[in-house]
Amino acid sequence: MSQPTRRSKRFKMESPVEAAEESKPTNVATLPAPSQGEGECSSCKELVENPVSCTKCQKFFCWKCFDVWLSFTPRTMCPVCVGEVKRKIDSCMEHDQELNLFCLTCGTRICSGCFLNATDHKRHQIDDFDVVYREKRTDTNGKLNDVGDVLEKFQVVVDTTRFNEELICKTEETIYLQLEQLMNTAKADTVEWKDMKLSLCKLRKEAPVNKIRHFEELRGKIDGMAKHEFIAKKEELELEAADLVPNSQALCPPPIGYHDYKSSMIPQCRMVLIVLENFSRYLEDPKYDLISSADVSDSSETFWTVRVFKGKHLTVDFSQKQSLKHSLPFQLFVEIFNTDLRNTLRVMQDTQSTNCHIDLIEMDKLKEPGFISESDEVSVSIWIRPWNIMVEREALTLNFLDLKRQKIELDDKHNRVVAKLADSEQYSVGYLRIPLEKLQFPEQSNTDMLQIKSHMIKDFSGRSWRLYVERVKANRNCAESYIGVFLKLCSPLKKKTSTLRRRYYVQLVNKDSDYSIQKCSTDKFNLNLRLGWCPFVRMSRVFADNSGFVRKGAIGFRFGVQNKKWK
Repeated sequence: MSQPTRRSKRFKMESPVEAAEESKPTNVATLPAPSQGEGECSSCKELVENPVSCTKCQKFFCWKCFDVWLSFTPRTMCPVCVGEVKRKIDSCMEHDQELNLFCLTCGTRICSGCFLNATDHKRHQIDDFDVVYREKRTDTNGKLNDVGDVLEKFQVVVDTTRFNEELICKTEETIYLQLEQLMNTAKADTVEWKDMKLSLCKLRKEAPVNKIRHFEELRGKIDGMAKHEFIAKKEELELEAADLVPNSQALCPPPIGYHDYKSSMIPQCRMVLIVLENFSRYLEDPKYDLISSADVSDSSETFWTVRVFKGKHLTVDFSQKQSLKHSLPFQLFVEIFNTDLRNTLRVMQDTQSTNCHIDLIEMDKLKEPGFISESDEVSVSIWIRPWNIMVEREALTLNFLDLKRQKIELDDKHNRVVAKLADSEQYSVGYLRIPLEKLQFPEQSNTDMLQIKSHMIKDFSGRSWRLYVERVKANRNCAESYIGVFLKLCSPLKKKTSTLRRRYYVQLVNKDSDYSIQKCSTDKFNLNLRLGWCPFVRMSRVFADNSGFVRKGAIGFRFGVQNKKWK
C-alpha cells in the first residue's frame, strides 16, 4: 500500500504467481486521480511530480523509467519486486542464504549453511554452483556439437540419397533405352536372317518350275524348227538343255539346323556328332545299356557329358561335368538323321538342372527306312546352348570364378609341395645308359674325345640340368683312355653374372652296389660352367672281366642334384 502522506498516482503491480496464472498480463492498471506531490524515482533517482508507485513495495518511479521497464517485459511487477522474487528463488528456504554451492554427491543446490550446519551433506563432494554449471554446460555443449556433426552427416546422407534417387531413375531410363535398342537390333538381325532364308527358299521353289518351263519351251522350239534349221543348231540346243541340269542340282536345299540362325540375343549352338556303329545288333538285344558317350562344351564354356542308352527307347542323358553354383536355363537339341529330311527326328528341351534325361524314339521305330544307313550306322547330332546371352554371361562368370578358385588351390598345393621339397634332403635324379659301341673310337680317325649327353632333369625350382660323359685318350701315342663326367646347368639365371650353389653327385652303376663308383661335391654353377671330374674312371677298369660295370653291352650312370639350397 502507498503511504497516505504522499500524493501520487498509484499503479497496481501483480505478484509473480498472479502474473504466471494470467494468460495475458495487464501492462497498465487503473490509476487514481492525479494529486499534487513529488517523489524520488527509485531507478533514475530524480525528483518527479506525480510519480508512479508500486502497491507492493511502495517504491516510486517516474513515468519515463516505468515506460522503459514495460517496453522490456510484459510483467506489471516493478524491477525491485522482480529482483526480490529472483533473490528468494536463489535463496535457501531454511538458512536464507544464496544457493551458491552444489552437492555433487546428492546432485542438488545448497547454501553454505546447508554444508556447514546441516548433516545431510557432510563429507560430500561440494563445488561452486557456477563452476559446476559451466562444466556441465561445456560437457553438454560438446555432446550437442557431436550430435550436430552427426546430424550434418545425416544431412549429407540425405543429399546423397536424393542424388542416388535421381541417378537410379536416369539409369532406369538408360537401361530401358539400351534394352530397347538391343531388342530392336536382335529383331532386325532375325528379320534379316528370315528374309534371306525365305528368299533362298523361294528361289529354290521357283527354280525347278522355271527350269521345267524353260525345258518345255525348248522342246516346243525344237518341234517347231525346220529339219535343216534343227540340224544346224543341234549342238547349241543340246548345250542349252544340258545347262538346265547342273543349276538345278546346285539349288538342292541343305537342311536348316538348330545352329543355322542369326540373332544378337541368342548364343550360338555347339554341336557334337555321335555315330552309332553296328546298330542292328542293338535292335535284337532289349537290355538297357550304354552304347556311346561324348563330351561337349557350350558357348559359356560349361562342359557336358552326353551318354546314349538303348533299351525300349533310344535315350540321351545330359550331365554337367562341373556343376554351376546357380541353376541356369539351357536348351538341348537332339536330331536323329533320316535320308528323307522330312522324317528326320528333332527334339528340343529346356532344362535348369545339371542332369537331364530325354527319351528320343522307340527302338522298333528306328527299323523304318532312312534311319539306319547302308553301313549299319545311326547318326545322332547334339546341340547345347545357354537360353540367352544373359545366361551365357552368368555361366561364363561362374565358370571363370570356379577356374580361378581351382587355380588358387593348385597354386597353394604346388607352393606347399615346393616348400616341403626345398627343405628336404632329396635329390632330383637322372639316369644315362650308354651302349659300348658309342664309346668306341672310329677307325682311322684322329679324334681324341667322344662326348655323350643325357636327357635333362629338373630340380624343385624348375631349373634344368644335364650330364655330360666324355671318353678321352691320355695322349696320341697311348691307347689308354679314361672317362670324365660333368654336370651343367641349362636354365638361365636372373643375371648373367649370378651363380647357383648346389650339391650334386655322379655314380657309375655296378651290379653290386657296394662296388659302384660315386663322387659328390658342392659347387657354384652358371650357364658357362661344366662341373665334375676328369678323369672319373679308367676305361680299362670299366672293361675288365667281371668288373660288374658292363651289363647287356652298356654301362649306366646315375646322377642327382639336391633340391635344398646349399649354403
